Amino acid sequence: MAKKKKHTAKTLPMRILEEKGIAYEARQQARKQFTAEGVAEDLGVPVAWVVKAMIVQRSDRSYALVVIPGDMQLSLKKVGGVLGDKNIQMANQRDVQRVTGYQVGAVSVLGFRRDDIPSYLDRQVLELERVIISSGRPDTGLEMEPRDLLQALDAQVDEFAY
Repeated sequence: MAKKKKHTAKTLPMRILEEKGIAYEARQQARKQFTAEGVAEDLGVPVAWVVKAMIVQRSDRSYALVVIPGDMQLSLKKVGGVLGDKNIQMANQRDVQRVTGYQVGAVSVLGFRRDDIPSYLDRQVLELERVIISSGRPDTGLEMEPRDLLQALDAQVDEFAY
């Protein structure tokens, strides 16, 4: 009897991309990774390509998603300036899991548990050759064109990182 070929089950972000007609390539990592650096090393791609999904909390206790290149740091000051809220802070780990449904370190930019979280994309993501988002699992990334990511997110573009 032949062995069944191991394949990755479709995750919610994969299904969302397919529903929107957006092409992607599932990239299996050598092991579970929870950092952009680890994913980039496993896949042999620049760290910048492995975009980070950062969840911030506003002073009114609402949340927002900010997507930045993997080799950059989020600037809460820039985020606050764009969102018109000086008291922006990083959401705590428990809240990130509660509102997204994903484990910290494997948060995808798509398919959150809640649908009231607006998306913001750092403009430098659009200058990358390719981007890799989390599939929602710590062992698989989804590679695509940066413009397709913008289409999938319907995000506001501005500067959010340094």
